[in-house]
Amino acid sequence: MSEKLQQTREMLSSHHRDGEWFAQLMKDTYAGRFDEAFWRQWQQWMAPAMGESPLILDLGTGPGLFLKDIAQRYPTSRAVGVECAEYMLAAAEGCELVEADLHDPHLPFAEGEVDVVMASVVLHEMHQPIRTLQEVYRCLKPGGRICIFDWVRVPLQQYLESEEQAVFDPSMSLEALEDTFIHFIEHNRFSADDISFMLQQCGFKVLHQEMLRNGQFTRLVAEKV
Repeated sequence: MSEKLQQTREMLSSHHRDGEWFAQLMKDTYAGRFDEAFWRQWQQWMAPAMGESPLILDLGTGPGLFLKDIAQRYPTSRAVGVECAEYMLAAAEGCELVEADLHDPHLPFAEGEVDVVMASVVLHEMHQPIRTLQEVYRCLKPGGRICIFDWVRVPLQQYLESEEQAVFDPSMSLEALEDTFIHFIEHNRFSADDISFMLQQCGFKVLHQEMLRNGQFTRLVAEKV
């Protein structure tokens, strides 16, 4: 194991606190992220870039529910998850997985081999996503697309109110107080414009961008040109 991979695993473990609990949380909240409105958007923006037997990557796949959903909706597809957290790899048992650190991924796919890529709530956890976006660009076929759904920067007051965190209550424990602000910093790492800018600098054309959940999340679709 490389030193960088170990560092990333330690960072994710700290961010997720209890890995098994967080993997279960991702399962429990999956339907809210990938509801029918999402799949209508997918059909509109992503399906046109998919061939008859598309190769679909899910970055930071977590427990792999998206891969299983894709397999049911697109039976001729090949769905592959990219993950490095050990507890997520265990939770995604039965899925096709690539173990890779997204801070510097070297994916086992040829240039132009991949049809479409999904990245759901993963970029905000990264110190920098540039190497990932560059690797995605390499792997995608011309006209291939990436869909990104993630936390984006909002004012502290809005974040605290949406999370229902009473940080100014003197009875709140120091541990909980510090944890709240650590997550605030992580969830506010990039703005929606930051993500769009990075995509464009890596060679993508942004086709669609929308703000969701009172502006705390964005969904972008970008195409390899």
